[in-house]
Amino acid sequence: METDVIVVGSGAAGLSSAVAAVVGGAEVMVLESAAVFGGTSCFSGGGMWVPNNRFMKEAGIPDSRDEAIAYIRSVVTHAGLDELIESFVDNCNPMIDFFEKHTDIRFQKALGHPDYRMELPGSREHGRCVQQPLFDTNRLGDHRHLLRRSWSFNATTPDETYQLHLTGRLHFDLPHLMQQRQEAGLVGNGMALVGYLLEACLERGVSCHVNARVLELTTVDGRVTGVVVDLDGVRTTVAARRGVVLACGGFEWNPDLVDRFLGVPMVAPASPGDNRGDGLVMAMKAGASLANMTEAWWNMLYQVPGDEYEGRQLARPTSDVRGKPGMIIVNRQGRRFVNESLNYHDLGKAMRVFDPGRYEYVNAPAYIVFDAKFRATYRFHDVGPDDPDPAWVSTSDTLAGLAGQLGIDAAGLEAQVEEFNRHAARGEDPVFGRGATAYDRHMGDALLDGPEMNLRPLEAGPYYAITAQLGCFGTKGGPMTDASARVLGHDGRPIPGLFAAGNVAAHVFGDAYPGGGSTLGPALTFGYLAGVALTADRA
Repeated sequence: METDVIVVGSGAAGLSSAVAAVVGGAEVMVLESAAVFGGTSCFSGGGMWVPNNRFMKEAGIPDSRDEAIAYIRSVVTHAGLDELIESFVDNCNPMIDFFEKHTDIRFQKALGHPDYRMELPGSREHGRCVQQPLFDTNRLGDHRHLLRRSWSFNATTPDETYQLHLTGRLHFDLPHLMQQRQEAGLVGNGMALVGYLLEACLERGVSCHVNARVLELTTVDGRVTGVVVDLDGVRTTVAARRGVVLACGGFEWNPDLVDRFLGVPMVAPASPGDNRGDGLVMAMKAGASLANMTEAWWNMLYQVPGDEYEGRQLARPTSDVRGKPGMIIVNRQGRRFVNESLNYHDLGKAMRVFDPGRYEYVNAPAYIVFDAKFRATYRFHDVGPDDPDPAWVSTSDTLAGLAGQLGIDAAGLEAQVEEFNRHAARGEDPVFGRGATAYDRHMGDALLDGPEMNLRPLEAGPYYAITAQLGCFGTKGGPMTDASARVLGHDGRPIPGLFAAGNVAAHVFGDAYPGGGSTLGPALTFGYLAGVALTADRA
C-alpha cells in the first residue's frame, strides 16, 4: 500500500492536517487505532482559543498580535517557545479562513469565555474563544456510527451552554434538550468539530480507517517513509511518499510512561483509553528531541463507582460543583489550598504540590465540601436538588462527622470553615482571592450579583463531600516541532518526512492554559500547518 501522506490519529489535529494536505493536492490516508473516529477532541467543549479573531473586531473588542503574544508569554512559564508562539498567533486566523473556505464549517463567536488569567498583561475578558455550529451526523451517511460519542453527549455550542448557565437553567434544561437533539442526529461541541472535518475528508476522497493501530515508523537513510500498521488484525506496511503526521494523542493511559515522565499520582485520566503513547514511542525511536514531558492538561476529577466509558472507569470534571457559593475544597488537613473558581488546569496544578515535611502530595486527593443549602440549590453529575443523596457522596450532620468518614483532620476542617465563613460573610477571600476576576465570576452563580456569585459562608448541615482525584484530559509533552509542525531531532533539525500536532507533541503553551479552547486552537493550527508543509516543495 502506498499514499502521499499518512495521518496517524483522527482527532481535530489529525483531521485538520488531512484536510489541508488533500486540499493541497496530496493523496491522504488516516489511520485510527480505535473503532471510531474523533479521539479526545470528541470529549472536548469544541471551542478554539483564537486571539485577535475577526469576530472580536466585528463586536468592537480590541485585540492585537502584540497583546496576544504578550499574554501567552506571561502565562507560559517555560522559555524557548517564541518561535511556536508566534507561529500560532500568526496562523490561527488564516487557519479559520482556510477551513471556512474548504469545508462546511462556519465559525461563530463565543463571547462568554474570559481568558483564564485575567490579571496578566494582554488578557481579554471575552472574545478569544471561537466555536462551530451544531453538526447533523446524518450528513456522514454510513460513517455516522463511526463518530465517537462523548461520554456526556453534549449537543450544544459553547456559547449556548454559557447562555443556559446565565439563566441558571443549565443542568435542568440540558437533559431534555440533549434528548431532542440526539433523536434528530444533531451533535455539538467537539463532536461537531470532528464531524465537519471528517465529512470534509470523506468528500475529498481521504482514505479513512478505524481499527488501524500504527505500530512503528519505517525509515530510509534517516527519512520517515511510512508506517507499519495493524489494520483489522492484519500487519501491513504503508509507504508515504511525502510524509507522516503523528496526531494520535498523549500517553495518559500508559501507566509506565505516566510514571516515567509525569512523576505525580495522576490516577484519573478523562480521555479515551486509546491514548497509550504510541506516537511518543514512535517519535523517540525516530530520534526526536522531547520537551514538556512533565506536563498535562491537568484537572480535578471525581469518579462514580460503576460509571464507565468503553469499559473503563470514567472520570468527570468538577466544574459543576465548585466555584459557586456555599462550598470549599480542602485537603486531608482540612485546609483550603486553592481558589475554587480557578480554571481546571491550574486547579490541577495545585494538586501536584509535594510537601517535603509531610513527604506526601498533600492536596491529592482533595475534598469538595458543601452545605445543605448548596445541595438544595445546585445540580451536579445527574443528581438534582430533589433527588436522593447518592452513595458516592459522603454526608454527615456535622463537619467533624464528615471529616471522620473521609480521614480528614476534623479540627482542621472546623477551623477552616470558621475562618472561611468569617471572611465570606463580608464577601472576601483574603487568602486566595476567590471571586476577584471575570473568570471567577464566570464559574459562579450567574443569578447572583457581586461577591455572592462565588462566596457565602457554609451554613447549617447536613454537610456533603465529594472526593476528587488528580487527573487530566491528556498529556501535552512529546516530540519538539518547528513552526510548521516538523518533528525536530536531537540536533535541532527537522526529521525528514515526520510531523506532529495535538497532544502527541510538545505543546506551544508549555505548562500553561491561556483560555477556553487552548487545546483545540493550536491542534487545528499546527495540523493545518503540517498539511500545508507536506504539500509544499520544502516538505
